[in-house]
Amino acid sequence: MNKTEELYKQKQIFGGLFLISNKLQVILDKSLAMHDMTAKQWFLTAVIEEFFESPPTLSEVAKIIGSSRQNIKQIALKLEEKGFLNLEKDEKDKRAIRLRLTNKSYEFWKGLQDESNKFLEELFIDLNQEELNAMLIGIFKLSEKIKCLEDVEEVSE
Repeated sequence: MNKTEELYKQKQIFGGLFLISNKLQVILDKSLAMHDMTAKQWFLTAVIEEFFESPPTLSEVAKIIGSSRQNIKQIALKLEEKGFLNLEKDEKDKRAIRLRLTNKSYEFWKGLQDESNKFLEELFIDLNQEELNAMLIGIFKLSEKIKCLEDVEEVSE
């Protein structure tokens, strides 16, 4: 493959990632609307549950998601209003705010687990194991490269 073909493929993948992200957000927003939930609110609860063993701070979640602390706080406040999350001052550092999922949150998402599994099965039905494995490896490698780029950006600021 020559450089022009390789660059074309890279551009297709790069644009495709944005397109897929936007379309998935629209689909999730529509399906979660009946529960008065948004894709961003879902994502925040998912990140807290999947990436942290104990309640994380706003800053820790913001770093994982790649968003500002202020944006995460706005989403968290909406979830707190709905009873899905508690914002708590850190016992050691009173400036830090920790995000704790509530029992209501765990029960809510547990109730949607079958629906979520069906959605994922439908979404990936046309991909075989080899394609799934290649996609997963590619996403991990891109994620690692993005972390490196973020680190370089933080150092230069």
